[in-house]
Amino acid sequence: MRTSAHRAPINPLVPSAAPFTLPMMAVIAIANHAHGTVAHALDFDLVSVASSEDEAVAKLRLAVKSHVEFGIKMGIERDIMFPAPKKFWESLTPNSSLSIGEPIEIDHHWIATAYRTTSDETELSLSAA
Repeated sequence: MRTSAHRAPINPLVPSAAPFTLPMMAVIAIANHAHGTVAHALDFDLVSVASSEDEAVAKLRLAVKSHVEFGIKMGIERDIMFPAPKKFWESLTPNSSLSIGEPIEIDHHWIATAYRTTSDETELSLSAA
C-alpha cells in the first residue's frame, strides 16, 4: 500500500470514485394539459408544475440549478444525478420530437437542455406522480 504525506493510504483493491462532472445535456419532458403544465427533468428526477409551459420550465430550470449548486456546496455530488424511473425515459422513443432549449448555467458551466413536449394526459399524471 502506498502512502503520501497529504493523502490517506491508497488501497489498490478499492477503485477510487470518479470526480463529479456536470452532464453536458439535461432531458426535460413537458406535459401540457388544459389545467396546467408539468415539466420533469429526467436526469435529476425534479418536477415543476405551473399554469403555463414557460412558467413550468422556468421553475424547473431554477430547481435544477439550485439542486446542483446545493449538492456541490454540501459535498454530496454523488447524490446530484438521480435519474427518473425507467417508465419516464421510455416515453423518449426514436419517433419522439426533441427541441433544444436555453442552456442552464451553473458556476460558469453550461448544461444544454433538450425538451420533449406532449399533451398526453396519461403522461401528465405519470409525471406528477
